[in-house]
Amino acid sequence: MAANESLIKGSVTFLYLLIGLEIVIMISPFAGYFYAGYGPLLDFLYGIKTTAWLTGFFLPHAVASKNNLLNFLNALGRSLFSLGLIAFLVGAVQVYTAKFRRKGIVSSMLYRWVRHPQYLFLAISGLGLLLFWPRFLILVLYISMLFVYYILARNEEDRMLKLHGDSYAAYMQRTAMFVPGEPGKKIFRVFFGWIKSPTLALAVAYGVTLFFVLLAAFGLRHYTISQISTIYLPEKQITVVSILPRSDQAIKDTLDAAYEDSIIKSILSKYRQEGHKGFLVHLMPAQYMMQGLFVTPFNSEEKPIRKSSWRNVVGFIFPFLSHHNHQEMMGRMNNKDVRLVFSQLTWPDGKYATADKALNFSVKHLPLLKVDIDLEKNSVQEVEKTLQQNFWGQMPMPSF
Repeated sequence: MAANESLIKGSVTFLYLLIGLEIVIMISPFAGYFYAGYGPLLDFLYGIKTTAWLTGFFLPHAVASKNNLLNFLNALGRSLFSLGLIAFLVGAVQVYTAKFRRKGIVSSMLYRWVRHPQYLFLAISGLGLLLFWPRFLILVLYISMLFVYYILARNEEDRMLKLHGDSYAAYMQRTAMFVPGEPGKKIFRVFFGWIKSPTLALAVAYGVTLFFVLLAAFGLRHYTISQISTIYLPEKQITVVSILPRSDQAIKDTLDAAYEDSIIKSILSKYRQEGHKGFLVHLMPAQYMMQGLFVTPFNSEEKPIRKSSWRNVVGFIFPFLSHHNHQEMMGRMNNKDVRLVFSQLTWPDGKYATADKALNFSVKHLPLLKVDIDLEKNSVQEVEKTLQQNFWGQMPMPSF
């Protein structure tokens, strides 16, 4: 039984962290190997209309919001992830040191306050992952992980009671399970205590929790979209998302500069003749550090992006070690060099979507065209047709 519990615990933790660490792995040299296995899962979920929403995002990740609280959540998430993981490792060292020395029940340091600090800190770390890489799939896995950890913790306690008897029972009486004050236990009793079967009560609690958390996430997505710089231009059949906050007029002026170029007009006209109904355009600083989410960088830019990848990893995981905030990490939108990435819009069945549906859950964007503009000269500097894939392939990536 213990071996099975360890296998379940390890498998759940590994699966969640593997998928949750998507953002960390994808900016590392191991991205190709990672997406070889994970990419097909995302493509599979996206390819089914009823599950395509799982690949979507409910908080801003690739853009800086007009709302400072939403921007703060990104940095908070990275901090929670790193601090929770550090605390988890401290607890693991404490437990295995006690086992090695055969000290019996561990009830000091972290275990003085809660019976399962390792699960608690994994939950905190997982919440951090969720905040800075807020994919719906990860949210579902996170809620599921919390309930699995509760079940595993109960099974561990049953084994400890058999092994240590009254001494462990006394420890349980004076020490909270996960959080001092046991707020979760109190809430569970209020809403689900009337259900006689503990197993049924837990199953109902899981279903209800998942429902309301997802409902809140859908609301957050709607609010997030309202707080980013995005406009729909029906006359051009495009929806524009600005990576950094920018006025509607400034966005329109930039697009007007692009549409005055005959080459761009010709390329977009050909795309429409091929069946494209509209485009999603990301407006970003020319040196935007996360442009790989939307498009493969120019050949001349690939080397510096790769060279700084590990520094970027450290910066993402330990934001409190850097003086840069969420917006500064994305680059600065000056009055000269900006980049536009035009992307196609498709539904899961492969049909083209219109521009007014660009931010719909089920619409995937893949790049078609990159345009560099010098705003001082009000002219296009470079135009390049792109591969229809982002830096890591054709997996669904955040549009905001």
